Amino acid sequence: MKTNILLETGTNELEVVEFVLAYIDESKKQKSQSFGINVAKVREIIRMPELTRLPGLSDTVCGIFRLRDVLIPAIDLTKYLYSVNSYNKNYKMIIAEFNKIRVGLIVSDVSKIHRISWSQIISPESVNEMESENSTVVGIIKVEDKNILMLDIEKILFDIDPSGLNKIQDVNIEVKGKPVALTAEDSFTVRKMVTERLTKAGFELIPFKDGLEAWEALVALAEKSDDIFDKVNIVITDIEMPRMDGYTLTKNIKSHPKLCKLPVVIFSSIISGEMLHKGRSVGVDAQLTKPQIGELLETINLLIEQKSDH
Repeated sequence: MKTNILLETGTNELEVVEFVLAYIDESKKQKSQSFGINVAKVREIIRMPELTRLPGLSDTVCGIFRLRDVLIPAIDLTKYLYSVNSYNKNYKMIIAEFNKIRVGLIVSDVSKIHRISWSQIISPESVNEMESENSTVVGIIKVEDKNILMLDIEKILFDIDPSGLNKIQDVNIEVKGKPVALTAEDSFTVRKMVTERLTKAGFELIPFKDGLEAWEALVALAEKSDDIFDKVNIVITDIEMPRMDGYTLTKNIKSHPKLCKLPVVIFSSIISGEMLHKGRSVGVDAQLTKPQIGELLETINLLIEQKSDH
């Protein structure tokens, strides 16, 4: 999906496609809610296609359709989020691509594109004062007197698994010593997966829920030590996070006199040719696509070994 807004890497900005889900609640009242998805995940927006229902699919996967000779599963977001069937031929379909898969997201309507700063996106925990493993919302944006909810699309796909996303390739790696990995990841599902796999491999984890938390922690650690490697050996960051994105976090690290030699790995669902270029422009050491945890383990182990050899 092309837009006319040029975003400079490391400015902590993004473009969000606002879409609406309409439904009838239990009291038979018409309700609607605005949601958002990063433009980087959107390939195109089309009218509702004809769907072919296959046996054995999840209730929220309404069927499959063909788009330019590619078979794509169609996910009814209203059914998933509100447990009600609502879609019709007048609805829209957002074709999204991430985690190396392509899905169609059925929505009631698509409103507009907003250019915002990640600092405008607040974490839902700051409102609820707690984090739920079942939460599908990773951020809240206040725009034009309404709240736009940013969805944890990775969690939705883990739950539905239309393309075998849960079949994650793992590797059996045991690292030397007990290296420390600082992580920045807003998705509870992915953060839990990374923490479990890396801890099993012998890492000590310092996990954070967004880039700003991670950045403030790194600065504090740098002030306490002349050699940052006495505190942290590697940073693993997502791109999309409330308050500060992974590009800005990486740019800040590589510009800091005490942190600049620290290896940084981007682990994201939106790695593409353009995203690879953006990552290189801020000095990231490696860029990997979720949820390939085996490749992540191999890469960070190699980067740590290279640093220890120098």
